Amino acid sequence: MPSFRQQLVIFTTLSLVCLFFFYSGAYTNELWERTPDFSQYAPTRTLSRSEFPVDDSMKRVIIFGDIHGMNEPFHHLLKKAKYRPEVDTLIHAGDIIAKGPHSGSMDVIGYMAAHNVTGVRGNHDQKIVEWRAWQDWIATLPGGGRWLNDLYAALDLAEPDDPEAWAVKYCKHGDNKRWAQRIPAGWKMLGDHYRIARALTTAQYDYLRSLPLVLHVPSAHTFITHAGLLPSDPRYRPTHSRQPLAHVPSIPTAWLKSGTGSYGKEADSDSIEMLRHLQEIAILRDVPQNSDPWVTLNMRGVLDDHSITRDTDGTPWAEIWNRDMEMCAGFGSAAHGKKLPCHPASVIYGHAASRGLDPKRWSTGLDSGCVKGKRLSAMIIEAKTYKQSFDAAKATVPFGIGSARLLSVAC
Repeated sequence: MPSFRQQLVIFTTLSLVCLFFFYSGAYTNELWERTPDFSQYAPTRTLSRSEFPVDDSMKRVIIFGDIHGMNEPFHHLLKKAKYRPEVDTLIHAGDIIAKGPHSGSMDVIGYMAAHNVTGVRGNHDQKIVEWRAWQDWIATLPGGGRWLNDLYAALDLAEPDDPEAWAVKYCKHGDNKRWAQRIPAGWKMLGDHYRIARALTTAQYDYLRSLPLVLHVPSAHTFITHAGLLPSDPRYRPTHSRQPLAHVPSIPTAWLKSGTGSYGKEADSDSIEMLRHLQEIAILRDVPQNSDPWVTLNMRGVLDDHSITRDTDGTPWAEIWNRDMEMCAGFGSAAHGKKLPCHPASVIYGHAASRGLDPKRWSTGLDSGCVKGKRLSAMIIEAKTYKQSFDAAKATVPFGIGSARLLSVAC
């Protein structure tokens, strides 16, 4: 018969084993039940004057529309623009990959990540971020990595013409059904976005995750986003007191010239710039639709009931933006009739291929349908045109206080 000390050691050991299995089981259940944030949205990024050097006569800013993995046209346009990476700033408006050839998407993301190109996240980029986050999560679950490897091995053997349809059937059998329950509703397993996500290197994935929804350039009073922004909440008239452009932001009186006591003509230029900066921040913060990532990734218009649509019906949001910006009459005015106490800001965007290249006074759409066999476009902003009025005869378009050039190549 074991001694008391031996019995105590056996009892303690068994207790520790039981505790280990109890807590490891609880941890496993926690892993299984807890769904992480697949979206991983990055906040708005503010670009400094040096990061958007439109005042420097030796430098240019080149902004690309939707590339969608069309690698050859992308490099043709770089060549046509005479892009100089040592001095020019390259920016993209999102949707750099997917929909085009898989190899092209991998080449484009390889270039963007290797050169850390400034840009924003598009709705297709977002799907790829989400799928990669999902893949990484499944791999952390007990048995998840093995299930994914078995899935890929079966896929390689089957060589289906339609991987998405094959995946639907594959996930209906045996243990696969349990794992398929972890796929969010509406997601298409083994589709284009999934395959790109799986092929990403860690550096490429980190690059995509780093892309913000909006770039704000205070020095040029410009926003860059994929789908668009609203200047005001469409549920209220533009002059309503809750709208960010309908009132002058509050700043310390020290920012104003001594003795003026107003935001009118007497206010110094530094005060005006600060007020414009604050008002532009308010557009992002106080228009509720602009805080919804789905809007900045997908919006195309506003319906009669004031809801946002990704379809082509409704009023194009760019028309609303230009309407409100044309009402800006300076900080010395009041919000009434067709006047607002504001200064205008510009938006550069992609996404709306159905409308094509779409330059307006205070907005420029750059998605000209390259992946559909049309053209790939870019906007070139440089010091010699930035402060000159636009001239159709010189192939320039309005931008900010001056103009810019548009360039495109066939796809």
